[in-house]
Amino acid sequence: MILDRPMIELLGGLVGVVLTLVVFSYVLGDHFLVRLVFYGYIGLMAGFAVVITSSSVVYPLLIRPILENPVSGMMQIAIPLLLSVLLFFKASTRFSQIGNLSLAFLVGVGLAALIGGATLGTLIPQISAVISPFDLNRASLGTEDRLSGIVQGVMVLVGTVTTLAYFHFGARPKASGPARRVEWIESLSWIGQFFIAVALGLILAGLFRAGFVALVERVRTLVDFVIMLQQGL
Repeated sequence: MILDRPMIELLGGLVGVVLTLVVFSYVLGDHFLVRLVFYGYIGLMAGFAVVITSSSVVYPLLIRPILENPVSGMMQIAIPLLLSVLLFFKASTRFSQIGNLSLAFLVGVGLAALIGGATLGTLIPQISAVISPFDLNRASLGTEDRLSGIVQGVMVLVGTVTTLAYFHFGARPKASGPARRVEWIESLSWIGQFFIAVALGLILAGLFRAGFVALVERVRTLVDFVIMLQQGL
């Protein structure tokens, strides 16, 4: 039996509608069908990750170099292959220490990438955002633009300093009570809590917005399916 395109679209829409309604039914309580959909989703994602890893990492970086030139290919993949094989020893409680070399390498490379990314992507742009509004070259701008830039710069400067003060943990012990930070740091950290709350509120609002966009898209899918049924496809 050969299915034509309208029938395939109808079956695909029907499956999507059924899965959407099953997931929405989680609001009424957990049940077997919801868990089945979740397990299927996790399985699909795991299979997709295996396919992507095989096609983007294993074959081009491990198999193809050997096929193109066995001698230079083996020299190229010798160390990565050794580190990968050593990771399998982590599955054994007796020989798990052998895999610590590969794990230490992964952690070191990951931390180096994290520190480099945080420095280039967060720290330096933050410093630039704090300094640039007070640049003397902005004197050529109009009075209104220059004043607006200075106000924004002061807000960014205050937010940065007070937020960093909130994460200052240099408390000093006192004879009259528990260890506390210096009073002026406590004052700055109290202001920093406001900026942190605003930042977390914006992040939460973004998450809600993304969730509502996904919800609207699913509802639109249901409506489109109903319209398709009314058209007799």
